[in-house]
Amino acid sequence: MPKNSLIFCMIVSCLFVVMVAYPLKSSAAANNEDAPFENLGPKVEYLNVINGKLVSVQGQNYYVALLQGEPAKVAVIDYETKKLIDLKELEGAKEPWAIETAPDGTVWIGTNPNGHVYKYDLKTKQLTDVGKANEKETAIWDLAYDLENKRVFGSTSYHGTLFAYNEHGSFRDYGEIMEGKKTARSIVYDAAADTIYVGMGSPAALIKWNLVTYEQTNLLEEYNKSSGSVYDLDLVDGQLFAKMEGTNEIIHYDIKTDEAVNTFKANSRGVSEKIPDETAVFYSDGGSLYKYNYMTKSSEKIESNLYGSAAVSLDILPDKNKVIGLVGNSGRFYEYDYKKNQFSVSTLDLPAQFVRIYRIGSSSTGDIYSAGFISSLSKFNPSKSSNEIFNRIDQIEGFAEQNGRMYFGTYPHADIFEYDPQSRWSAGSNPHKLLSLSEAGQSRPSIMISDEENKRLFIGTVPKRGEHSGLLTIYDTAAQEKIESLELKEGQSVVSATYDKQNNILYAGTSVYDGTGKKTKESASIFKIDLNVLPYDVEEITVSSGYNEWVSALRWHPDGQVFGIVDNKFIAYYPETEKVDIYPIVPEAVSGTGKNESLINGNDGYLYGSVQRNLFRVDVHSFDIKVFRRGDVDTLARDQDGYLYFNSGANLWRVHSEKLTNDIAIDPDQLQIPHVTVTDSPFPIARVYTKKPVVLYQKMADGRMVPYNTLGVNKAFQVYGVEGQYYHTGGGYYIYHESSKLSPYIGRLFVLEPFPMLTPNGQLHRYIQPGEEIRVYDYDEEKYDVGNGFTIAKDVLVTYYTGSVTLLENTPFYKYGETEPAGELPEGGQYFITKSDGNKLDIGDGYYILYDKSTLKYSKS
Repeated sequence: MPKNSLIFCMIVSCLFVVMVAYPLKSSAAANNEDAPFENLGPKVEYLNVINGKLVSVQGQNYYVALLQGEPAKVAVIDYETKKLIDLKELEGAKEPWAIETAPDGTVWIGTNPNGHVYKYDLKTKQLTDVGKANEKETAIWDLAYDLENKRVFGSTSYHGTLFAYNEHGSFRDYGEIMEGKKTARSIVYDAAADTIYVGMGSPAALIKWNLVTYEQTNLLEEYNKSSGSVYDLDLVDGQLFAKMEGTNEIIHYDIKTDEAVNTFKANSRGVSEKIPDETAVFYSDGGSLYKYNYMTKSSEKIESNLYGSAAVSLDILPDKNKVIGLVGNSGRFYEYDYKKNQFSVSTLDLPAQFVRIYRIGSSSTGDIYSAGFISSLSKFNPSKSSNEIFNRIDQIEGFAEQNGRMYFGTYPHADIFEYDPQSRWSAGSNPHKLLSLSEAGQSRPSIMISDEENKRLFIGTVPKRGEHSGLLTIYDTAAQEKIESLELKEGQSVVSATYDKQNNILYAGTSVYDGTGKKTKESASIFKIDLNVLPYDVEEITVSSGYNEWVSALRWHPDGQVFGIVDNKFIAYYPETEKVDIYPIVPEAVSGTGKNESLINGNDGYLYGSVQRNLFRVDVHSFDIKVFRRGDVDTLARDQDGYLYFNSGANLWRVHSEKLTNDIAIDPDQLQIPHVTVTDSPFPIARVYTKKPVVLYQKMADGRMVPYNTLGVNKAFQVYGVEGQYYHTGGGYYIYHESSKLSPYIGRLFVLEPFPMLTPNGQLHRYIQPGEEIRVYDYDEEKYDVGNGFTIAKDVLVTYYTGSVTLLENTPFYKYGETEPAGELPEGGQYFITKSDGNKLDIGDGYYILYDKSTLKYSKS
């Protein structure tokens, strides 16, 4: 669940319990019996109405609702009858967060995680996907419509950008709005001033951006930074209302002065439009509607019942003197006649949808639990092929089992629940809440580990937005009391753990992210907590000399080692020697601020894991790593019979690990070095430049790559060839390819007189000077790529070379296309090499020499 979607967690107060047992869908039976992967179909189904808006067109009133699902849907309700009249799939989308309307009946929709804009025409009932707003972005959080220019603005994450889409069918990218802010959560457009206001996070910022002068001002510089973002923005009659995430406050600004004139408590997703003939708007708080007079800055409570939830939408229906909208996310719909002072609630005719599975866990009885994104839970029994769905529980981040009872850790309040599977599910009593870590500043119990013998739970948490550090909490399940909460590393979250029951030692891993999504300067670490010593002895274990973002999974082995996943690598830690070995799994750099990594024991003696949505297997003796599935594997679980399970989208999959044979493993892609055709050479063909520390591996006789040393930063190492995803640096030593940590370059260039270097958009960056040697990473017929998108044009004043040779004796040279030497070069001569082809070294002007280690000394550029 995105961290800045707190209001939707109020679904807890308005969902009802559903417990359904049903057989597997027929589609699941279509799996190939010989295949190792079996799709068991979707498992979590419920109604989650993310957002909605009233639309009036041609004298008719409609309510357009956005439904989370796989895929997401747009639903159209006839306001008078409250009946569903149209339902269309938003293909490719799962969570449609943003909705905006135009006077002609066009409804604009922005979605997650595909980052697309959709247009729905109420008159024709036609839905059009107009495209992806920004190639870098995955989520569109809010939209605003500019009537005069017929364009729709949108705000995004996870780079915090602004875009516009116009009636001519083209997108405009305004770029990142504020450095360091990854989420542009809300927007509103002031047409009179051609100014857009953008609510940012995290922590919160409110940017006023004049689109004529491009001047930007942060109106929130003096505000309490505990808010995660400006969650919603509304502009009414020259008054700007900024709903703050986390603090449940609305700040009232006068846009003439850009000053905050009032702050009031509110849990609604903002405020309504102006009430006709009044200087007032509606909002909600504490389960009731309120009317706020923005001239007198006073609030009046309305006699109403929102069932303890919040108003997700607030639309004025002037011809009926009403404010209407969604209550929570379960389809409840309120109406308030502000002339007659009459309030009512009904339920919209909306269908439940299969939704994305967020996490999975397992029990000793073989049941597989699937937690839905935002809310809901299912329990799948493999032997019976039955599924039960439970509602009225927040998004589950972590699972654990102890003495036949299940434990769930939920977002956003870091609540810990205990559930007895032998008794009937009854929200509020079974499961019942044991503790909440919200007051300790925590929001996500990302890892839960059970110590069954001593009746303890170990809980690692991520802090709330605006808070700084996560905690490791030890809880006594017998006494039902907290034993201790430890801050392992300032500014970091606790995201993994494992328990050494032989020695009563707990290991926990951190991520560099705090509650705001900011990174600490210090690397993520493993912490060893000796539970035999009071106060608890906490020892930090340095994983490597480089910078790591995540220790995302840990697993203790009875032989004494601790295995783990650090970013995109597998690690083996040996407590007796304190040695850490590191083995690459995938070359892709770690991405995102939320974890989905898992590491579990297989019945066959292997370790199985998921990293960056890839399924892999590790031989814990040879450390041979095989990847079997890429791009769609989230968390892993295992049942009592040894079957593995993973979630992907709305579907639960079963893995027959005995069918994961080496012959179906996915071989790593062969590295390609630009303009180099040989993969193994007697002389260096390229260099790699280290931007961060990297591990040097030694190739053993059996083909295994064993960690040998750590190489420092800002160093260049010669490359003789490539093998899979490894660069061969000579003498049987290799460096694993990671684009985030190193760059291969193929040559250098120098100039005879000052020459321009251009920026990625073709503007002058600077003039390089004679005597400078510039690295070249690639080239084409017109220009040299000198890194980070900068280029230098090919020109007679620019000399490119891949290396140089010094002749140790007189050496024959050849003309291309001829077999006999064209002449002889004298001993001691030095020549630039412009390219190589096998053992041919090009010395220019159509001539080459043959590489012979005994007769020349080769130096790579």
